Amino acid sequence: MIGLFHYTDRDGWNGIRAQSDWRFRASRPASPDRPTGVYFTDLEPSPDNLRTLCKRLRIPRVKREYVFWFTGTAGLMQLNDGRGRDRYIYFSPTDYEVAPHRQRFEGSTDTLSEELR
Repeated sequence: MIGLFHYTDRDGWNGIRAQSDWRFRASRPASPDRPTGVYFTDLEPSPDNLRTLCKRLRIPRVKREYVFWFTGTAGLMQLNDGRGRDRYIYFSPTDYEVAPHRQRFEGSTDTLSEELR
């Protein structure tokens, strides 16, 4: 089963983890070539790719501070049908909930990176 990650800042992390079912809220991204939605990736925060993660995902560095990790892709679509440079990005055009049985980790991205080492 595929593992997905959602990177966010401290405010986002506190809002999402406040509920037993994680609720990721759809919003309009800064990039005009991406549709409104909530975004996830299968790129894990390994020590090898942590430095280039923001560039590859096209997110500001502050959005890399915290991470949610869960299993499964139910209800998600791959951006650009899984082709091109965005092949590792999944999204939902609406809010997305993750039940506790799918949840694997929530916390500092650096902490998870060390655990995955």
